[in-house]
Amino acid sequence: MSAARGESLGRGPHGPWVAVIPQRDITSAKSRLLLRPESRQVIVRAMFRDTVSAVLAASQVEAVLVVVDRIQDAAHVRSPDVVPLVAPDAGGMNAALCEGGRRARELWTRCRLAAIPADLPSLRSEDLDVALKVAGRHERTFVADWRREGTSLLTASEGVDLAPKFGRRSRLAHLDSGAVETLDSNIESLRRDVDDLDDLLDAAVRRPGATLSAVLRSLGHPFELESARRSFATLQS
Repeated sequence: MSAARGESLGRGPHGPWVAVIPQRDITSAKSRLLLRPESRQVIVRAMFRDTVSAVLAASQVEAVLVVVDRIQDAAHVRSPDVVPLVAPDAGGMNAALCEGGRRARELWTRCRLAAIPADLPSLRSEDLDVALKVAGRHERTFVADWRREGTSLLTASEGVDLAPKFGRRSRLAHLDSGAVETLDSNIESLRRDVDDLDDLLDAAVRRPGATLSAVLRSLGHPFELESARRSFATLQS
């Protein structure tokens, strides 16, 4: 950890927010992005980097812990403020988040947890700050994705388990688990996860982070939706 962030951890009336971001093996992640494997992998790496960068820039976040299948994937987000946890046998996103939450609380006993998927390339740190300020008033909260089916943020206050239920219809699962849904209108970028090609094209016209922007330019992406569909059609496997 950097000195500045390390010294601030644990100060104030509440424990620090520590973001836990899981990233599965990049060689096989995001199979629903119907692109050639090499194109898909470079896009997944770019989304991972942009997500972590945006989370680190949030004023509410003190540290980031990434949970990866392979240590070489953590190298793509190397930073003094990023702690890697290699958990190749975690058994899915929810198990990885549980492992990451346990590790975070070994390192920062009083921390509050923010579980964030690694596919939010358009995330604005200001939107995350808004969501975490709301989360500070509840034991557990979540933000639904733009389809209002999945989940793009799950939080747990100091001493409370995350109890993650990511997967199909996770919004309803998190509601049923007692988590409070955050409905603030100022967090739109936090809802924009990328699961398929349409999501990627949507992210492209929403000014994604610097890494994904550069990747899309290298692939000939013109940053205009209809042209983007034609451009990316040539890359599909």
